[in-house]
Amino acid sequence: MSKNEPINLKQDRRQWLKASATVLGASLLPLPAVAAKASQSEAPPAKAQSKPAGGKTVAPFFTPAQYALVEELSETIIPADSHSGGAKAAKVADYIEQELRESTDDSRKSTWHEGLRLVDLMSQHYHGKSFVDSSSEERIAVLTVLSDNDQMTDLPEVRFFRELKHLTVRGYYTSKIGIHNELEYKGNRLLLEFVGCDDPAPKSS
Repeated sequence: MSKNEPINLKQDRRQWLKASATVLGASLLPLPAVAAKASQSEAPPAKAQSKPAGGKTVAPFFTPAQYALVEELSETIIPADSHSGGAKAAKVADYIEQELRESTDDSRKSTWHEGLRLVDLMSQHYHGKSFVDSSSEERIAVLTVLSDNDQMTDLPEVRFFRELKHLTVRGYYTSKIGIHNELEYKGNRLLLEFVGCDDPAPKSS
């Protein structure tokens, strides 16, 4: 297929998902080497560092490039609209960063690092550019491939996508923007009158 030839996503998506673990895995550095190389070449973002009660600095889970990718992935899942801000405004990436940084599940952490790598490779495969550099429509197309095949949990990119959705939704709807702007929760308020519910229509005999 030539570089300029359009890709039929519906015909190509299953072949991509089946081949990704072997084809891409064989042609790239293994995950531990990739992670080590990234940590050497990129300084961790200062804002992602935190100091627990003991005063010891905790290294961030994501590299700057990974953090930016998580921001755009979560914003694609819950974008801003005229009613409220999206995942980026709600700082969902910070929520996910903390969740994974504090996790003791090494398998889960590996799935996230590998999933981010594979999603970016999918974007390169379909559109010839990284996910961060892609248009909104191109980003949605990549996530649609994963969403349409979310039962293929033997693939790391699918397992990653399922948890990405879960943590994005949980992070968003436990944020101030998600609770107050989107859900319009007003908190505990005194009701001067209990309106109740309408009586159901009487059943015909």
